[in-house]
Amino acid sequence: MDRLAVVVGIDGSDKSLVALAAAGRQAALAGNRIVAIHVVRAHPLRLPSDVSYAGEIAVAEDALTDRCHLDCEVVLAGVDAPWQFEVRHGDPVTELARAAADHDAICVAIGRSARRRFGSHLSTSERLVQRCDRPVLVVPPESGSAAPDDPS
Repeated sequence: MDRLAVVVGIDGSDKSLVALAAAGRQAALAGNRIVAIHVVRAHPLRLPSDVSYAGEIAVAEDALTDRCHLDCEVVLAGVDAPWQFEVRHGDPVTELARAAADHDAICVAIGRSARRRFGSHLSTSERLVQRCDRPVLVVPPESGSAAPDDPS
């Protein structure tokens, strides 16, 4: 019988590493597997001058993808659960929800930023809770963590 999947979003931020560690603990306790998803966001080219930066953006995205895979290897090294790393392209919320459905996940884990938002813009975790048809584990930052990172 296949192990059930815990999908976790990984983007290189501290909050995603905390979520990855929490997903690893949960998967190990329940006998599940981990599917770490790194989403490369689309970067539409709006101006001809943007084309000159397209190569730099691609190189930076490749480096971030490699870093996220290495983060998985480090964070999950002592975790007694099988794991896999996937790269998807597009909107993070859409792709995490899609990955949860594709892997018939029991839940999706995502880190929450330490920063509190004001205004009408929803964070990635808030949008995922609204959009995903699976339980979403929103993992708070570790207490005493440094300054807030990525605003999404």
